[in-house]
Amino acid sequence: MSHRKFSDRRGNRWEIRVSSRAEWRFEPLPGNPNPPHRVRPPLYAGDDPFELSDQELQTILGSATPDPRAERKTPGASPFGDDYRPPPKKSPFLDDLE
Repeated sequence: MSHRKFSDRRGNRWEIRVSSRAEWRFEPLPGNPNPPHRVRPPLYAGDDPFELSDQELQTILGSATPDPRAERKTPGASPFGDDYRPPPKKSPFLDDLE
């Protein structure tokens, strides 16, 4: 499946990826310094961004929020932070009691 590409009002190029019927991701193309954005698409758009004009997509992008996952140093890392390590597990035999 191809992804819809368009330019915002400042001339930055974006690619729209449909995550689900409830979420679209706006991914910056090379040369675009902005972070990825997420947005809930309007109901009239359905799940096909190809049916919308560039002006409608620019308006939707204006209401989008930056994707907080993109700000992490390691994508897919723990939501508790990049340096988070879970506490060590205790022995099921209780032989590690102090």
